[in-house]
Amino acid sequence: MTQGVERRAGTAALLTPVGRGAVATIRVEAESSQVDLSIDELFHAANGQALLQQPVGRIVFGRWGRDSTFGEDVVVCKRAIHHCEIHCHGGDAAVRRILEDLAQANFVTVPWQQQLSDFGGLLESECADQLSRATTWRTAEILQEQASGVLRDWLGKLLELAADHSSTEVALAQLDSMLAWSRFGLHLSSPWHVVLTGRPNVGKSSLINALLGYQRAIVFDQPGTTRDVVTAETAFDGWPVLLADTAGLRETSEELEAAGIAMARGQLETADARLVLVDLSQPPTGEDEQLISNWFDAIVIGHKCDLGDCWGTTLPATAIKASSVTGQGLDEIQQRLIKQVVPSIPAAGTAIPVNSRQVGLLGEARQALATGNRDAARDALMRLLVEPVADADRVRDTE
Repeated sequence: MTQGVERRAGTAALLTPVGRGAVATIRVEAESSQVDLSIDELFHAANGQALLQQPVGRIVFGRWGRDSTFGEDVVVCKRAIHHCEIHCHGGDAAVRRILEDLAQANFVTVPWQQQLSDFGGLLESECADQLSRATTWRTAEILQEQASGVLRDWLGKLLELAADHSSTEVALAQLDSMLAWSRFGLHLSSPWHVVLTGRPNVGKSSLINALLGYQRAIVFDQPGTTRDVVTAETAFDGWPVLLADTAGLRETSEELEAAGIAMARGQLETADARLVLVDLSQPPTGEDEQLISNWFDAIVIGHKCDLGDCWGTTLPATAIKASSVTGQGLDEIQQRLIKQVVPSIPAAGTAIPVNSRQVGLLGEARQALATGNRDAARDALMRLLVEPVADADRVRDTE
């Protein structure tokens, strides 16, 4: 062993968010011995048995600390021979004490993503990281499926296909199928960005408040009220959506409003979907018509339909008549919007890349295989499955 360097017993990672909470969870991984031997002096089970005697999977209540009289009440569950979870009070003090005790036992505190990568694999760590960012049950369920082995299994099969000259077309088809879900996969942990636009006073702020179910944007009948981009996150049918209320688009010499309008146009360019609002209670203008023409893929909303209809047949046939006051059309807006950003839903067991690294390497593999560079394709797929060489400060001591 390297002289002057003590081998670490393993790692400890806080799985729950930092800060006050009801319960905190610390995951302990032992490197070279059973985890129960490593923390035997620190955990005292209420049933009087050493952790070594507790079967894997049993939930055990006890006290934590070398002096059990003044210790912390904890619940410990040995999940496997080499790792266990410690559940304690969610306050910072309890977590800090347990981590300090583990540090004295030569356990190094690391981020949970690193711990999972060290003992599970980079792919699993990436999937779990995206899962931790999911904001709805629907997206979390799909990410959990990828993390549980679906993505790794499909990549393993792809690697075999890429090595077989007779299976090139099958491998390309599979890569195309996975890449087709790229945009969907990236949005499982990041909401779809939806921008509301229209002339001043068409009711963008009122509509965004109605869609949210509470007042987030300021409503006022003076043009130019919205100067900045006001955003709010919600979910429609289980899919996360970020709604952006932007400045009303018009020609103006007022510097601050012009800056807001420029920002609004920038938001429109990068949005996943757009809602173009027109005021049905006012006759159509050239600015309305230009907006509809410029953003031909947008969902057109004939707003303020409760105040009358001055548009008649001028309103596009596909437009939705809506009112933020009566609620008319709100459900249809949500349904149409989700149909646009999520046109299809993957079947169970579908492999989906969930971050930009995975998408990029799949793209590399596809391009290489299509040009006959089988070695480069296999290399890209291997980089998806195997963690790159660790940084020097993470290399373990060697004999």
